[in-house]
Amino acid sequence: MLFGKFVVHPIRLPRLSLLQNRRIQARLNKTMDQKILQNDSLDEQLLREGYVVVPFLSTEENDSLTAFFNKAHPQATEGMYATAHVQDIAFRMKMNDFIKQVFERPIAAYFQNCRSLGGSFIAKGKGERGTINPHQDWNIVDEDKFRSFNIWVPLVDLNPDNGAIMVLANSHTWLKTYRSANISSAYQKVSPLLWETLQPLYMKKGEALIYDHRLIHASGENFSDALRLAAVFGIIPQEAEMLYYHQADENTIEVFESSPDFFLYGNIFEGPKGLKTRTEIPYTQNWSEDELKAIVTGIPYKAPTQNISFWQRIWNFWN
Repeated sequence: MLFGKFVVHPIRLPRLSLLQNRRIQARLNKTMDQKILQNDSLDEQLLREGYVVVPFLSTEENDSLTAFFNKAHPQATEGMYATAHVQDIAFRMKMNDFIKQVFERPIAAYFQNCRSLGGSFIAKGKGERGTINPHQDWNIVDEDKFRSFNIWVPLVDLNPDNGAIMVLANSHTWLKTYRSANISSAYQKVSPLLWETLQPLYMKKGEALIYDHRLIHASGENFSDALRLAAVFGIIPQEAEMLYYHQADENTIEVFESSPDFFLYGNIFEGPKGLKTRTEIPYTQNWSEDELKAIVTGIPYKAPTQNISFWQRIWNFWN
């Protein structure tokens, strides 16, 4: 599908119940006035579907990123590897700075009123150790007020054999969830169903998948002998404050003030060390497997029947 010079990849929508559509519209209304992308058609798709795929890097920019990574990694990469998780902070920052430099031009061409965060190379070697199960990325802003995004760019062509990224359209609107290093995925009970529903994106090198952090996505095994290399970069609205979420106990989630420096220089998997507490919120992610299946499939969930009176049924119907 063409929008001027932009190529918007076709999407496959899950079936949605009336209740789900109402829920989607209510959540979208909260952020409708936050225009993220300069192109109206792309911005609308990003809002509704949770992602867009666009041309992003030139051939020269793509090749420069690939060469830079290969020079810094003379040894073979196994499993799933991200430069953002390397313990050597100087090396981590060197990788980040180069990605940021290369991404500066296309970010300016696509986005508006947004703040660049940081970048990382992501490499998937051959074998099942590189498989990434269905998940949503962490909350890093107050999602009642703002949206946050990743720009994910494969530096090689994606195909069925090298672990292409997969997405589930509209899933960014289904449930209000909290995600972090120690907060389990709200959808893990239905992971097999998600694998059946996810749509692979066979992107060309240099294209960008711009997606909402709430979007459910995954990537399968790389069966090829070649490294599946990508670069990823975070971005948020200019006025949004960065946050860090941490589950304190089975009933409580703590919210901390954060910053790009915390993610770039610290160890984000060790918890909110050095961060200032903002507030506490109740942990409420206790949906049953049947409820989650209903959300994913669009088939309305029927709660177990109870022995209630005729008049109670009438009351329930009208209320």
